[in-house]
Amino acid sequence: MNNKNDDLIWQIIGEREFCCFKKKTIFKNFCSHKFNITGLCSKQSCPLANSKYATIIQQQGKFFLVKKDERNLNFPNKTWKKIALSRNFGKALQEININLAFWPKFFLYFAKLKITKLTQI
Repeated sequence: MNNKNDDLIWQIIGEREFCCFKKKTIFKNFCSHKFNITGLCSKQSCPLANSKYATIIQQQGKFFLVKKDERNLNFPNKTWKKIALSRNFGKALQEININLAFWPKFFLYFAKLKITKLTQI
């Protein structure tokens, strides 16, 4: 998939408001998708409209870096790759840096922000 396909998907689900995860308020639109990295409904943070995406999730007290790669989009069971992160906060940040080294800075920044928020809870 390329950027044109991502733009087309965003036009359908984002601009035309055809998304079941979108929650509207007076000021902003929020996204309730479990892989959304910011919680906001926007093209850049939408896991459905991006063929390359990364986020942090917590399952049973463990943190995982979840990556969506455009090479595996034809195989739904292989679309998302889960990488276990260290329980040590400093090591987890290093692992995020290594795994997202060549990704857009948006994902690197918000992945670090999300793991910071999740560890403080």
